[in-house]
Amino acid sequence: MPAKIFRDPLYNYISIDRERDGWLLELLDTPEVQRLRRIHQLGVSYLTYPGADHNRLAHSLGVVYLMQQALNHLQVPAAGEHINRARAPLLAAALIHDVGHGPFSHLFEPCLGIDHEVWSKKIILCEDQDTHVNRVLKEVDPSLPRTVADLIDKDNVEQPSWMRYLLSSQLDMDRLDYLRRDSLFTGAGYGHFDFFRLLNTFELYTSGDGGREIVWPEKAMLAVEEYIFARYYMYQNVYLHKTTRGFEKMLEAMWRRARALHAGGAKLALVPSLRDFWATSEPTVQQYLRLEEFTVLMQIQNWTQNSDKALSDLARRFLARERFAMIDPPPAKAGLAPTNAPWEAALHDLVKKAGYDPEMYCLKDQVKAKYNQPYFPEKEADEQSVKNAIRIMVNGKPVEVSTLLERLKPLTQVPVDRVRYYIPKDLHARAKKLQADWR
Repeated sequence: MPAKIFRDPLYNYISIDRERDGWLLELLDTPEVQRLRRIHQLGVSYLTYPGADHNRLAHSLGVVYLMQQALNHLQVPAAGEHINRARAPLLAAALIHDVGHGPFSHLFEPCLGIDHEVWSKKIILCEDQDTHVNRVLKEVDPSLPRTVADLIDKDNVEQPSWMRYLLSSQLDMDRLDYLRRDSLFTGAGYGHFDFFRLLNTFELYTSGDGGREIVWPEKAMLAVEEYIFARYYMYQNVYLHKTTRGFEKMLEAMWRRARALHAGGAKLALVPSLRDFWATSEPTVQQYLRLEEFTVLMQIQNWTQNSDKALSDLARRFLARERFAMIDPPPAKAGLAPTNAPWEAALHDLVKKAGYDPEMYCLKDQVKAKYNQPYFPEKEADEQSVKNAIRIMVNGKPVEVSTLLERLKPLTQVPVDRVRYYIPKDLHARAKKLQADWR
C-alpha cells in the first residue's frame, strides 16, 4: 500500500505516505515513542471524566495530521523551496514533541523535578545505542536531531519563527489537536471550534526584520474568537476541574512524603526503576524512560502497606478514588487577601486538631495566572507575534485579535493566581464554618 492508514476517532483517518515520509513510520515504531501509549494525555482526569483514557501517542499522531494539513496549505508555488525543507523537521517535531513526558503527563513534573521539554530534547539528542529516536532521525538527515530539538525548545530562536510557531504558539497544531481531542474523550462539549478554517486560511507575513510569521485574514476572525473561548472553557471546566486538581495534589503530597522518608533511610519497597531514578542526581535517558504509569501505580500499591500511616493512607485513598474536599479561601475583607497566611494557618490548625498532619491533609493548590486565563496577549504592538498574540490582517497590517472583538476583552485582562485548598471530606463542614466566620 502506498500509505499507512491509522483510524482515529477525531479525524477518522490519518495517512502517512510510505514513499515520501516512510521514515516517520520508523520513528513511530521506536520504543521511546511507543512508550507514549502508556501515558495518559490528561494525567488523572480519568478520575473525574471516566472516558478520559486517551494517551499521548494518539495526540501526537493527531498533531502529525494537522501539521500535514498546514504544510499542504502552504505548499503553493509562491511559498518557495523553504516549505519543502521544513517538512521533515516539522513532521518529526509534531510526532515526538511530547516524547519526554513522564507518568501522568504534566502531573508528574513537580513530583520528579523535571520539565518534559528538557527530557524530550535529551531523548532526541541521545546517541546511546539503547535509544532509537536519534538514529532514525540521523538516517533522514544528520542535522535533523538538532533541528527538531531546537524546534521543541521554547527558548530557542535559531529556527525560522513560522516553523516554531506552527508547533508552539498561541494558536498551534498542538493546541488545535488537544483541545478537540480532550473535549471528545472527556465528553465535555467545550472544545468545539472551526479548526478547518483556521488550518486553511492562515498566511505567512513578512515582518520588518525579514522574518516570516503566521497571521490570519479577517474572514477567519470569528473562528479565532471561537477557538479562544473554547480554550478558556476547557481550562476552566476540564484542565482545572476541582476533583482532578485534588487528586493531583494528593499524588504530589504522597510523593513528597515518600522522598522525605527515603532521604531519612526508611524502607519504602521501591520498584527497581524508581529506586534507580532516585539513586542518582543525574538520571540517564534510559533510567528516565523506565518510569511509566504502571510503574508508578505499582509503587502506590506497594505504599498502601507502608508503615508510615500518612503515606499508606494517601496511597489507599488515591487508588480507591477517595477524594479530598475543596474549599476556597474567604473573600478579601478589610485588607485581608484571600491567600493571607492567617487563614491558611487557621485551616492548618483545624486539620491538626482533628488528628491529621496538615502537610499531608491540608493541600494548597495555587493555579498559576497563565492557566487561570489561558489567552493573555502581549500588549505592546511592536512586541507582538503569534508566539504571544493571535493577529488578524487588517489593511495590510497584523492586529491583535482582542482589539478587534469586544467579546474577547475580558479574557485579556491582567491574569491573577487562584488559590484553593483540599482537606479530608469529614472536615469540610467545619472548614466551611471557619470560612464563614472569618472576618
